[in-house]
Amino acid sequence: MKKTNLPLAILVSILTFMTSCEKDDSFSENKLSNEFNSESYMKKGTGDDKYTVLGTQKEIPCSVENMAEAYQSILKNPTAVKHPDKNYPINKTHLYVKFKPQDSIQYNKIVNDTILAVSDEPFEYEIANQGSIYLDPKANDTIFTFYYSVVPKDYQIPSEVPHEILKDLHFTSEDAIGETPSEKEENILDFYEDLNTEALKISDNLEEDEKKEHTYFQNDPSERLSYDDVKRLGLKVKDVQINYELEPNDEDVEGEARLFRRRKWRPSGTITVQEDAINQSVGVMGARVRVRKWGWLVIRKAHTNRNGYFETSRTRTKRVKYALYFKNRRSGNIRRFTVKASSWFWNARDRGHATHKRRAWRRHYTYGRRQFYGYVQNAAFDYYTRIAPQFGLSMPKDRININATYTACQSSQHRPAVLTLLPVSRLRITRRSGNCNYRASDGIYATTVHELTHAGHQRMDAGMFSIFHSGSCNRAVLTESWAEGVETIVTNQRYLTLDPNYLATNRFNNTNLRLWNDGRQANTVAQMNEYTPIVADLIDNVNQNTIPGIGGIQPIDRVTGYNLNQIQNALDNCRDIDCWENNLRNYYFNATENNLNELFDYVRDVRNNNLSTPCN
Repeated sequence: MKKTNLPLAILVSILTFMTSCEKDDSFSENKLSNEFNSESYMKKGTGDDKYTVLGTQKEIPCSVENMAEAYQSILKNPTAVKHPDKNYPINKTHLYVKFKPQDSIQYNKIVNDTILAVSDEPFEYEIANQGSIYLDPKANDTIFTFYYSVVPKDYQIPSEVPHEILKDLHFTSEDAIGETPSEKEENILDFYEDLNTEALKISDNLEEDEKKEHTYFQNDPSERLSYDDVKRLGLKVKDVQINYELEPNDEDVEGEARLFRRRKWRPSGTITVQEDAINQSVGVMGARVRVRKWGWLVIRKAHTNRNGYFETSRTRTKRVKYALYFKNRRSGNIRRFTVKASSWFWNARDRGHATHKRRAWRRHYTYGRRQFYGYVQNAAFDYYTRIAPQFGLSMPKDRININATYTACQSSQHRPAVLTLLPVSRLRITRRSGNCNYRASDGIYATTVHELTHAGHQRMDAGMFSIFHSGSCNRAVLTESWAEGVETIVTNQRYLTLDPNYLATNRFNNTNLRLWNDGRQANTVAQMNEYTPIVADLIDNVNQNTIPGIGGIQPIDRVTGYNLNQIQNALDNCRDIDCWENNLRNYYFNATENNLNELFDYVRDVRNNNLSTPCN
């Protein structure tokens, strides 16, 4: 229990400055093998380059012009279902918009608009090679690329963002019909299906597998040409007619086939990532999924659960394309975090380009960028939804950007404040450390937790990160040792839960030190820097001074039994090590508290390492 009330928070400094946490696991003595560390090992296939390459530009199937042509074609086809009102107006229902943001304010305006749901890739192109981002070569008058959106015709497009209307679009409204359609509404649903199929056919947007399902004719429906017959005749599918009376379906009875295609279904799927540190498949947690009709109009959204499974509300739309965004929203438009694709200007995502006809989506990331983004996504989601609540930690602010840097050899970083007009990410998580060592999945998880702990610390005590403490010789030890401690405790907890035989990829070469950051326990005071193991020392029952076979003289640790919430509360508003120690002693009863001074002495000594003038 607490002995006294916590002291009042000090006045928060208004002026902040750009600073960073240069986080590297430099003490590791058990680096991954050269084969595992190599780029060729990590990149086992194609389609994982940084930049997307566009292929053939296709006709827009949902344009008003194409839908009108499809409607006339349906009227001429004796096998197609006609609208019961004998007339169906092909009016503009949506707009295809291209945005050209000129600055960060305009950029944030459109990318944070959930109705716009912008994409950096235009929708009417095939993809020659799928990457993480697309940079339009014509976007040479702005530091941003172009962004594309499909919006309702009456939507108030942000006028302050330069844009142009590329096409007027028409989408059928099958989902506007209720759960138990009348006979007339059933007829309308059948009409919609034939019209949509015709629109895809004449614009040459039908997938190959669907072309094979249909039966065709040139003039007489009794011809019943197969897809192979059409090709043997030297024709294209768009030049012949589909026999709509012969529905492509497993059912033998036409009436049952009609019922099948009218039914609603739930777009769903499972997104997983291979944890290379433990060779396990785990779900990509809390990621945002968008379901687009034909790959154009967003009709459904969902988040993956902890197993990577998602399921949307029901729809009658037959053909959809899926896309996964490595981001998470708490509720409504409140965004917890967004993973950025190695750049401040692109969100990390995996946009599927195959059409799924009433079928689920399955993705499993085993290498490359999306595997890396999955690691960062999981760590961030776990921090916001489990770690902070379970351990009673200060929650980072919402709307935090995490720049997931894939190729560069850089340290990871927390930026408390940014003095720039550019949309700079608050956190940077690197796949390779500053010395170019690859971080395995446990290392990426740990590093993400570390930087988010800084963000939570800043939210609890902004003054610690202000310019007034930039020269403090206590500041680095206090902030880094705290983040290192949280990283150590929660990383080991997670991976031991996933694998009871877990061996950390940065473990020390000693049978007694096998977990994440255990190498810190092997350091002598002279070998330590600001990333001390003090937080783990306050919690565990290990006295590193008595561990056999590691060499040197390690600090004496005869303190145990504190928890992360207590250690955080004691740290709040402290500007020196003595304050942290005294608060622990004054706030909480602990059977080993008489040994606190002995333990914190090594932290005070570490604080003075590499300082020409000792810190007072």
